[in-house]
Amino acid sequence: MRETGVECASDPCDPEAIGDAARPVWYGDLKPKWEAREDGAWFSQGAKEGELSYTLLVSSGPDCVTSEFHLTNLSSRPWKQSLAFNCFQCAHDPAFRDHDCERTWVRSGGQFKRLVELPRVFGPRPAVQLYSVEGAPPGKDIPFVANFQATPDAVAEPWMAILSRDGKRLVATVSRPGLFLFQNREFACIHSAAGFGELRPGQSAVAVNKTYFVRATLAAWHRRMQMDFSKPSA
Repeated sequence: MRETGVECASDPCDPEAIGDAARPVWYGDLKPKWEAREDGAWFSQGAKEGELSYTLLVSSGPDCVTSEFHLTNLSSRPWKQSLAFNCFQCAHDPAFRDHDCERTWVRSGGQFKRLVELPRVFGPRPAVQLYSVEGAPPGKDIPFVANFQATPDAVAEPWMAILSRDGKRLVATVSRPGLFLFQNREFACIHSAAGFGELRPGQSAVAVNKTYFVRATLAAWHRRMQMDFSKPSA
């Protein structure tokens, strides 16, 4: 994404974990296979026998990467809630990394807020913080989230963004449907986990994550993001 001057991207595509929110499958157990498509997109598929299968279609524009997940429950048990845990890391770019969360933003209660303005709950890993998102169950009701013991009462929209030090650029990750937000100060990484809702055995669902690399103010990007997700193709 050099057109926008953003070179901090780790791979925003592969989920760190996916599947049943009560017992997700981690990336190391999936070993997905990637293939390039003629239209410039990338396609991935992964599976764990007797548990799940998924496909991932990744397409990119000049300043946005779109990841479309299709998840199927191959287990014999219903999943009360399901997820794709997506990570985006800025630790290797000094213009963006924000270990102190002074330039990391969310929107809560209809207002843009820096992450340091939201309450924190210090769990066993004090650098980690999770947040419930609008339209999703509270974090305490999502086993994956509750296990971290680090979720305050604040509720935010399903996105997180980091402004560059000069304030002229930003990176952001947003999922629809969104399930929760996750931030790790140690690695300056931000996560907007996609949620697929309840999945019965054999049932499938779709979710989308977009990662932005833009020259824009936070408010201008937010307006654009809302328009992107209002389009029929989204």
